[in-house]
Amino acid sequence: MRIAVFTGTRAEYGLLRPVLERLRDDPGAELLLLVSGSHLSVRHGHTVDEIRGHGFVPDAEIPLDLDDDSPQGVARATAQALAGCAEALGRLRPDRLLVLGDRYEALACAVAASLCRVPTAHIHGGEATRGAVDDQFRHALTKLAALHFTACEEYRRRVIQMGERPETVFNVGSLGVENALTLSLPERADLEAELEFSLGPEFVLVTFHPVTLDADPAEQARSFFMGLALVLAERPELRAVITGANADAGGGAVDALAHELAGRFPGRILARPSLGQVRYLSAMRHCRCVAGNSSSGVIEAPSFGVPTVNVGSRQDGRIRAASVLDCPARAEAVAGALRRALSEKGRALARSATNPLRRDGTSRRIAELLISWRGGPEKVFHDFPA
Repeated sequence: MRIAVFTGTRAEYGLLRPVLERLRDDPGAELLLLVSGSHLSVRHGHTVDEIRGHGFVPDAEIPLDLDDDSPQGVARATAQALAGCAEALGRLRPDRLLVLGDRYEALACAVAASLCRVPTAHIHGGEATRGAVDDQFRHALTKLAALHFTACEEYRRRVIQMGERPETVFNVGSLGVENALTLSLPERADLEAELEFSLGPEFVLVTFHPVTLDADPAEQARSFFMGLALVLAERPELRAVITGANADAGGGAVDALAHELAGRFPGRILARPSLGQVRYLSAMRHCRCVAGNSSSGVIEAPSFGVPTVNVGSRQDGRIRAASVLDCPARAEAVAGALRRALSEKGRALARSATNPLRRDGTSRRIAELLISWRGGPEKVFHDFPA
């Protein structure tokens, strides 16, 4: 069974990695890897090097022009992804395609697969992130896909509500949660050595992405970094590790704000385009709290018993653990939420919270279903009784 897997970002690859390993090692599958997006961008960390370091050899590399992160520039990059993926799928002739999440690159690849009559399987459908245009991309991917892997039962029901046949929709849990609980992660001292940065007595792990439905995608980031600055000024012992923004409209402006903040607090802030999956999860495990608007704060962080300060509207609609503290994108509100998360009460709440997205055997189940499923690209709309 020739199974193509598409990856366009560091976060998406980190989630997919255990599935890729299972497909690579299964005698019933031939893994075909399509690599695109920020993986091939030096500005975003050139994370294709990490993919190769894990022993994977891309079967197709689809470069995109990510220098222009305006809406028009992202649209042009989407067109490049569509054309490049169509060429790769035509050359590789897979039996099916696997995509994850809600990115424009993944949507372009799924459109190409539909035109090439390659059935698509989709991970993480049925979710809601009302503050980002990704919400629309995710639902579009659901309608393009013939096989679905959701992270919880409520998301499974939503995919069926969208007209997908129940026998094609499987609640397998979250790959991110599985990674958090199973990967071997560096200890704190080893992480400091790898990063060449002292994490101090306590630190905050920060990721903030553009809010792509706002007229100014970086506006919420400005308020967030102002709030973070207030807390850093109050707590001289506090450090921050900041990872770069997605390759979305406004991403460059968000990264510039992060570097500006690092300049205000020399020696106390590490700003990197990417930490890599293992270092990122290790930082999450050892930090005092996760802050920003990344899905990792909602999905993975609760599995470590670490509090999350989730800022603004980007993750609105996601199911979340009690350890996730939501706050509006206003500087004082951000500072207040950070103070609560850093308190002993906030830490105790996080340690006692349960992750609603945990389910055993997630990657194994996905790989098994990908290999055994015998459906084609044809789809029948599933109607509910009137």
